[in-house]
Amino acid sequence: FGELVTEWLDPSLLQGEVVSDGPLAATEMSMEVAQMLRDAGPWGQMFPEPLFDGRFRLLQQRLVGERHLKVMVEPVGGGPLLDGIAFNVDTSIWPDNGVREVQLAYKLDINEFRGNRSLQLIIDHLWPN
Repeated sequence: FGELVTEWLDPSLLQGEVVSDGPLAATEMSMEVAQMLRDAGPWGQMFPEPLFDGRFRLLQQRLVGERHLKVMVEPVGGGPLLDGIAFNVDTSIWPDNGVREVQLAYKLDINEFRGNRSLQLIIDHLWPN
């Protein structure tokens, strides 16, 4: 079994590193770009949805449900205020009101709720800066 896993598994998956498509410019953090990314799918194995990274000011944070962290962030270099959500966070670490800046790895998405559409970051990884 181990030999088969080694043969088929991408070694980078075992390194604990996050592979990103890089940062987005503030002007790219928009509904238009999020819609273009949605339309570019479908995403799947060997063709993952784009994952971006960047440094953000952490303006608000709160738990929703039992383990999901809802945040409002702003790019460190300036840009739009953005809502984000990180699912299944370690609640022994988050929320942490002492953290003012974070590094995020995220997907740019559109939140559709009760007929309203808004830009949202789906946060895959979250680190205090």
